[in-house]
Amino acid sequence: MTPKFAIFLWIIVVGVVAYISVPRPKIVIQKPRRRQPKVRLTPPELDLGMLVTEVATRLRSGAQVEQAWEAALESYGYPGSYIDEEGVPSELRRLWELGPFGRRRARLPATTQATIPATFAVCRMGYRTGAPLADILDACAEGMTEAGEAIAAREVALAGPITSARMLAILPFIGMGLAYVMGVNPLGFFFGGALGSLVGVVGLAFEIAGVIWVARLVRRAKEEGQM
Repeated sequence: MTPKFAIFLWIIVVGVVAYISVPRPKIVIQKPRRRQPKVRLTPPELDLGMLVTEVATRLRSGAQVEQAWEAALESYGYPGSYIDEEGVPSELRRLWELGPFGRRRARLPATTQATIPATFAVCRMGYRTGAPLADILDACAEGMTEAGEAIAAREVALAGPITSARMLAILPFIGMGLAYVMGVNPLGFFFGGALGSLVGVVGLAFEIAGVIWVARLVRRAKEEGQM
């Protein structure tokens, strides 16, 4: 192995480690609006707890239910909303009908995904029972906002372990690259005899098992946080 190639390989290894170990912010690309979109995505800053509080305030100010929802949703970029036969705003109905998978596929924020069912249930309960809608919305708004904050905090808490797990998953391959830099041929050891093949198979099995185990732990933490 020539010194130039060894230096080049070392630079690649260092770059890969830096790319994996440093958390990367999510980049949101705003696409131009179409005239008749099938699905309207919720803005990232939308807080359904704040939306419900705003609707309750407008109701106490003397506005009708439909006017309160229409004005509040319009302030968040949803003009032309109406109340359906179950007392649910049409825009919230559209988001609800997407289902959990559809809402994730539409890239709705996690806080919005978690609080849409509660908002939907509150609207239906107020319409069916005839109870003062402003009081019901105020009673639920605080819990909805706290739930959204808890989801955001969980995502921040999981960002570090997820990044560490990715870095640890690629460390064996980085080690092999460093071995080549130092003039060692690990592939020759793995494929050169029974002992090397056994070590390679066992190491690969542990690598796959570790990745699957960490993925299950992260998924379980997210599911328990949504219960």
